[in-house]
Amino acid sequence: MTTGIVNGKEKPTVLTVQEDPFSDGGGNLVFQGEITSKGKAEIIKKGFYWSTVSNNPGDKDNIIILSDTSAGIFSGELKGASGENTYYWRAFAQNSFGCDSGEVQSCHTPAIWMAKTDFPPDKRWRGAVFMLNNRIYMTCGITDVGLNMPVDLWEYNIASDQWNQTLIMSFIGAARVYPSVFTIGNIAYVGMGLQSYTVAPFKDLYQFSADFRKWGQITIPDNFDERYKAVAFSLNGNGYIIGGLSSNDAELNDVWQYNPNGDVWEQKNNFPVNLYGGISIYDNNRAFAGFGENSESTRTLWEYDQAADKWNEFAKLPDEETTAISSGVIVKNTIYVVDGKYSIWALNMSDTTWTKKSDLPSDFLQETGGVGGQTLLTTDSSDSIYVGLGLCNLLYVYHPLWDN
Repeated sequence: MTTGIVNGKEKPTVLTVQEDPFSDGGGNLVFQGEITSKGKAEIIKKGFYWSTVSNNPGDKDNIIILSDTSAGIFSGELKGASGENTYYWRAFAQNSFGCDSGEVQSCHTPAIWMAKTDFPPDKRWRGAVFMLNNRIYMTCGITDVGLNMPVDLWEYNIASDQWNQTLIMSFIGAARVYPSVFTIGNIAYVGMGLQSYTVAPFKDLYQFSADFRKWGQITIPDNFDERYKAVAFSLNGNGYIIGGLSSNDAELNDVWQYNPNGDVWEQKNNFPVNLYGGISIYDNNRAFAGFGENSESTRTLWEYDQAADKWNEFAKLPDEETTAISSGVIVKNTIYVVDGKYSIWALNMSDTTWTKKSDLPSDFLQETGGVGGQTLLTTDSSDSIYVGLGLCNLLYVYHPLWDN
């Protein structure tokens, strides 16, 4: 490489390097450039011009300035890039004689929302939806046509974008609405709920193995109350069932831990308030519950301290959020929830600040008639969130890291 004044140029010579700008993951773009000659003076400024408006960005547009002023290859990161946009950028460098910039590069960022194959049968809600091995399953609930209560199990293959009815794997318990569900590894646990609005709740639990593709029944303790609208989650290999409504709609706040290793149940310390119709949000490391239907819980989210068997208040809904929260997931230290107005809210887990994100596609409002209750699902290996299956046949992929 020839640098300095030997090339006879006073200003620097700069190239924009053609490299994949998506290498740093969703929501961030990484630009690369190279100073092949610093010219007749030392570099005093270098970086990138970028724009989503101009296809020829310059010093009147957005600028990324780097602290390092050495020659050679350099890179700059644009954080919080928005989806469904075309970004244009070029590298630049400046010395005391002037500035030079490379050729313009561009890319188009991914869509924030992407429609997937609709759920094939009559739309249903108040059932059990869960994810195992990058496949989505749905069973139980009630249909909007004929108010049928099916026990068939439907499986959605994310890789092929196809739904299949798994008749040989239908739910082996009685038909029900408002069941509770949690997953541990490749096994889902489904139970409790209501057979009808005039019959007492269930007191049962069933496991579905994605590896063996079969159901089995779990023994329930004698002193475990029947219930529906209970909240459930898993943490560190144990399952938890919290509260719900018992016979005669008595409100509950008891917490039960289930250890599948040995099939052991243990009653833990009670939840801080009565909780029913709420949600759980959990991953491999943390678990949260709250946002229930009663006034004590509707606006609060608690985190479970497993070691101390204690619940700590974690966050309150923002004042401008006045509707019910129907579901939530964790993606990269952020909790994402969907509300009754079909809006996504993001909760930063570090400082517990809320940010309103985009609304669900208008298809949801048209198909559900304004009745909320959409489900959010994600996996540890993906930053994508699957949204839908709440009184609708819709299924969408939401890319939260591009929703900026």
